[in-house]
Amino acid sequence: MALRSQHVHDGGVVERRLRPVYDWLDNGYNKKALQEAEKVLKKSPSLQAARALKALALYRLGRAQEAGAVLDALVEEKPSDDTTLQAMTMSFRESQQLHKVCTIYENAVKIDTTNEELHSHLFMSYVRVGDFRSQQRAAMAIYKFAPKNPYYFWAVMSIVLQAKETEDTTKRNILLTLAQRMIDNFISENRMEAEQEARLYIMILELQEKWEDIIKFIESPLYGQLIPGSISQACIPYLKKLGRWKKVNILCKELLYDNLDRWDYYMPYFDSVFHLMKENSNEENIDDTAEKCHEFICQLVESMSSGRTLRGPYLARLELWKRLSVEGDPTALLGSALALCVQYLRVFASKPCAVPDLKVYLAMIPQEEREANCRDFLTCLGFDENSEPETMDDIQRHISCLTAWRLTAPRPGTTDALQLAATLRRHYLRSLEKNMIKYSTTEFCSADSYAILAAHHYFYAATEQKSSKPILEALCLLELVLLYSPANYHVKLLLVQLYHLLGNALAADSIYRRLELKHIQLVSLGWLHTARADAACVPTRALQLLADLRAFHTHHAKDQSIEHMTYAYKFGTFEKVVEPPAPPAPLHAAHTDNRDLNIIVNWEPPELQDPDLRSRTFDQDMAYLRLTDALLSSVTLCTELAENKPIEEKMQHYEQLRTCVDTFSEAMEKCTEKYCVYEKITISGPFPSRIIGFVSSPVPYRELYSITLRMIGELSMNNTDKVHELCDQVVAIILISSKLIVQEIRYGAEDNGWSMRDRLESLSNYLQSIGVLTYLLGVCYEMITPTNTKKSKKKANRSVDQMQTIKLIDNINVTLQQAIASLEELMDLWPDYDFSVDLEEELTRMNINPTAPSPVENKLKLGLDKIIEDIQNILKRKTAYLKGLILNTNT
Repeated sequence: MALRSQHVHDGGVVERRLRPVYDWLDNGYNKKALQEAEKVLKKSPSLQAARALKALALYRLGRAQEAGAVLDALVEEKPSDDTTLQAMTMSFRESQQLHKVCTIYENAVKIDTTNEELHSHLFMSYVRVGDFRSQQRAAMAIYKFAPKNPYYFWAVMSIVLQAKETEDTTKRNILLTLAQRMIDNFISENRMEAEQEARLYIMILELQEKWEDIIKFIESPLYGQLIPGSISQACIPYLKKLGRWKKVNILCKELLYDNLDRWDYYMPYFDSVFHLMKENSNEENIDDTAEKCHEFICQLVESMSSGRTLRGPYLARLELWKRLSVEGDPTALLGSALALCVQYLRVFASKPCAVPDLKVYLAMIPQEEREANCRDFLTCLGFDENSEPETMDDIQRHISCLTAWRLTAPRPGTTDALQLAATLRRHYLRSLEKNMIKYSTTEFCSADSYAILAAHHYFYAATEQKSSKPILEALCLLELVLLYSPANYHVKLLLVQLYHLLGNALAADSIYRRLELKHIQLVSLGWLHTARADAACVPTRALQLLADLRAFHTHHAKDQSIEHMTYAYKFGTFEKVVEPPAPPAPLHAAHTDNRDLNIIVNWEPPELQDPDLRSRTFDQDMAYLRLTDALLSSVTLCTELAENKPIEEKMQHYEQLRTCVDTFSEAMEKCTEKYCVYEKITISGPFPSRIIGFVSSPVPYRELYSITLRMIGELSMNNTDKVHELCDQVVAIILISSKLIVQEIRYGAEDNGWSMRDRLESLSNYLQSIGVLTYLLGVCYEMITPTNTKKSKKKANRSVDQMQTIKLIDNINVTLQQAIASLEELMDLWPDYDFSVDLEEELTRMNINPTAPSPVENKLKLGLDKIIEDIQNILKRKTAYLKGLILNTNT
């Protein structure tokens, strides 16, 4: 919303004068806005609105101190016009001084005591800071002179929030009783007007666990007037709370007769059946046995009119089988689970949701039975893997049968996987050849799933062969699909994952940008690309991605969730008020795993699913984060120690550094033991955590970092003998590391494309060590160079020990330059991808001319070239910096 639209201007003259300021601010031209505000203030120096807008422009220009001075002066003047107050509010919100918004509106309502809008803004200012008691007072103050329902219920909601906040049980009960009594008064006076008022009343009763009262209210005429919908449905959750399973059973059956496809009715129905089975009630109209339940479901199936087949009753059979199988074998009553699943597929294979529906239930079939009869799913509609459907409906049926087959069959070997992938690719190309695939910017094509399933099988073969060729085939096919179905995010997600599998983050980035992820997706899907960028040696792009992520977190924490609360009050959606946190989250809150690891479709059979993947990878990533945090903390302490202070004043930082280095060293040792096993790569999950490659590397990173950091600590304390000893050790470790990294990322006869990701990750870890060591050498030179000689390389009066220290530090510098030179030689010989695919020949053979050539080879080549070029530039800059540090001209 434009800034200007938030204000009501008192007078056309002021509005005309300020219009250019608003325009510049709305469009992000803050410098221009400041200039326009200054022009207005030259003519009207005391105009409060112009001064407030000037402060906003100053703050957005990064001149927070000047903005603060202007705002402080305005606060003292106690303005009451909405234009000025809103502009000040914007500044205080953006600078996170929300309490000052409360102050300016408190002052304003004292001047204009019956201004409804000002009082509303005061209430919202309390909402932003989470002051529930003040919210209550402000809401009741408005209600006294403007007796409208929303203000009254603002006060009630504020009382509820006070009750939820307190840990004092007695106080909580008193507050909730007060809130309930306030609404009871409205009900008795017949003054309830809106659905949300009724829902707030139910919320209050829920917090007091007054389930009986809730049911009475729902069954009252007032509820029906305020809240449209089924009264029976609304009662079910509270009847379950009271354990009235017979009533739940009857209501659910009544609802299901009229709503055969409502899964949210089936679940409480099954809950009631299984509770009643334990009670042995044996009442005629109650389903209290498995037989009665099955008979009811059969009645639902039979009640469907011809041509109107719904999934609910068929899925209900599977759900009943699943629940009964926990304590026995339901085969005698329902038949085999395999037969039920095949029947479901036969009926609903034309729907894309058919196999996702079945996924939950396939796992209940014993593996041996499932694998022995897996082809029943493929052939149940007369198809096999080589069938050639002629209509789009048949294509969808064929794909459903294929995917159900793959979910139940054992994972194919390399030969079978490649053969099936080629067959599936041929199905997609045939659909393209027969013009069954039409370009659409918004819709998916059913035939796309042939290519997606083919890509999965190419992946299976690649992981068995440790070969990049199948991955290249999959990439070319998926890029072709994207030409005709640019909206298919399943294809884009697979492309990102497969490009990363080959270590090419820039090629992956070309697809990631097309996903156009927004808001929370930046967080939940960060594992897919953002987390891989730095490991793939594209630090510049990694910083951009992380900046986007940080911007989201900052905006969400500072503004988004708080403003959601104000909107919830404005629109009376009180359920939403309790969802966003009122105050900003603490800076050091516990880490939460908010990754969405189900976004990429997975066709692995149940026994190959990894239930511990989420927790294990999260633990690994957190361990890596703690290691890097300890390292960064140590580097920061070294920077502090470089300050020109007496040794006594630096002693605290020195002790902290020793502790931090010890912590890092011990953590590295434990992590080396714990994370030494390499993780299996999956097509739908995150790649192995960086900690595995870091602690498993032959390069002795633990010693490299620890000894260098300890050397700087001793240097800051002038412990000369210890410094000299550690300097020699640092040189030795740099030399060893330089040789070992060459061995770790050397390339030979093996598949260069397949090993590219591991090599680049190893290189990224080593580049990080070069960056840290280069920075720490700069810190060393800060310590050993007197302040008055830093601008000159001329020798000052130095002791023998000082000269020896300089010589040893210079020696580390030269050794590090040699390590960089060795790495530069390696980069000059870095191999390219071995690009060879069969797709082009098949397209030619089928006379298919895509609208554009395959971009895969070009993306991989340009991406790798750019990565190598950036690394070489980084190394050159490091070398130039190091050369500029050397003090001993004889070195």
